[in-house]
Amino acid sequence: MYGRMNIKRTTFKMSASMKQLSNIINRKIFSSLKIDTVRGFSVTSTTQKPKSQRSRNLGGKKNTRGKSYGIKKNDGCFVHKGEIIVNQCGLRFYPGENVEADRTNRLVALADGTVMVTCEKLDPYPESPLYGPVQNGLTIHKKFFHIIPVPLKAKFKLVSET
Repeated sequence: MYGRMNIKRTTFKMSASMKQLSNIINRKIFSSLKIDTVRGFSVTSTTQKPKSQRSRNLGGKKNTRGKSYGIKKNDGCFVHKGEIIVNQCGLRFYPGENVEADRTNRLVALADGTVMVTCEKLDPYPESPLYGPVQNGLTIHKKFFHIIPVPLKAKFKLVSET
């Protein structure tokens, strides 16, 4: 539980300034210690951090939910602006027209409209690790998610003021 030590105190004559200095030092050193007096001896114990009570059969893992990765809105579905189309780890699917990839690589709709999924030849940026192999002649086809916006209908007729 807690470690205990027995310390015997001895007294000797000190000047007044030495006593003040000794009291200051003892306050700083023994401020974190608990001191009990038992039969003329002072028993000093230090507080220790208790061990955490955790099951050993988990192997350091906790029970966590799945991340729910996958396609949320498929080809032909209507989506509103800001809806998540694909939740993914890494860039498995690529953003197309009116779709953006946020910092966690989720594909999010930038406009209201219908989802369209296409398989296109990848044309990576020069900073991409796929840029070199594509320049050497490798063709990579990936799925792109596009949003076809809803055409705006005229709600009002223009009428001349005269």
